[in-house]
Amino acid sequence: MIDKPLSPFSLEDSDYVYADYNATSPVSDSVKKSILEVLSKQVLNPSSLHRKGQEARKILQDARDSIYGIIGVPGDKEIVFTSGATEANNLVMRGMKGFQHVISAIEHPSILNSACNPHIIPVNQEGVVDLLELKKILSELKGNEVVVSVMMANNEIGVIQPIKEIAEIAHKFGAVFHTDAAQSVGKIKVNMKDLGVDLLTLSAHKFGGIVGSGVLIFNKNLVIEPMIIGGGQEKGLRGGTENVVAIAGLSAALQDIPDLLSKADEIKGLRDQLECELLNLASDVKIFSKDSKRLPNTSLICMPGVKNDVQLMHFDLNNIAVSNGSACSSGKVEPSHVLLAMGATREQAECSIRISIGPEIKPRDIKKIVNCWCNIYKKNTLDMWRHPSA
Repeated sequence: MIDKPLSPFSLEDSDYVYADYNATSPVSDSVKKSILEVLSKQVLNPSSLHRKGQEARKILQDARDSIYGIIGVPGDKEIVFTSGATEANNLVMRGMKGFQHVISAIEHPSILNSACNPHIIPVNQEGVVDLLELKKILSELKGNEVVVSVMMANNEIGVIQPIKEIAEIAHKFGAVFHTDAAQSVGKIKVNMKDLGVDLLTLSAHKFGGIVGSGVLIFNKNLVIEPMIIGGGQEKGLRGGTENVVAIAGLSAALQDIPDLLSKADEIKGLRDQLECELLNLASDVKIFSKDSKRLPNTSLICMPGVKNDVQLMHFDLNNIAVSNGSACSSGKVEPSHVLLAMGATREQAECSIRISIGPEIKPRDIKKIVNCWCNIYKKNTLDMWRHPSA
């Protein structure tokens, strides 16, 4: 007899606690329904001229309309579908030829590793970008074509940057401003017009969609060269037949955003409860950026003396999914570049885990996380006391 596989997102009928929402979110019921409806159409090539092709094109247009409305996209912006925020970020960094790159020290690897000889904006101990240093860099680059890229909210520490102010500074010096909003959409309000940014990227699987669909939104007057050359799809900026199924899922996930945002305060309450209990349990625990403006669901917690891989193993054995930081860099040996940029020690970075919760998390799940953390802490603290030279 084959046991029924355990679903990490089916919390109603299992004791599994999924607390890694910043890596990927559960696929919402409305997205599943939308995907099944689209798959039932069978023929899904928007470039085809027949009726089935027209149906596929309508799915793409409906998704664009949803983005314009829900993300508050001004009429002077263009929307291009990509495979995710990583490709969209690469398109900004590599597609805008001749631009100098100015990025923060805590950007996602898709920005850090695609930028060309970037000028780095430092951050303070809370992970907030140094605006005076940004002004200094832009002043030195005056006369050049410059694109500034600062993520709206960090995927590891959850810190929310003053994006509107950064955009105003960039524009004052004649620079173009991009923000990676992948972690923000669905967790905090995102309105492109209010923010005043020139380019914005997002990814569907961070707010209830499926992996395989991302978006780049940009000023129509910007010249961007494609990285994927093909038949001219997506206004010539992204060759290859569009992933209609994933894009339909993105469109459905966007409709869920008002409901997600209505639960933000409840999620923040659970996160604060988690942090409060851990601080009461251990005086030497450190919660990074605790006093900064953060995503309501994100905690990055250092358990002194206990490496994060040891913590992750114990959590996993107890049916709890957490992370050691960015899932995109989970195979890396080096400690978090985000924490190091904030002035954390290498040891602190190596002993930190990220807990990122979502709407399905209940108070009992928080209790289970706290109990597991406490057991790991007590066991390893006792072992260190017994074997101080280990």
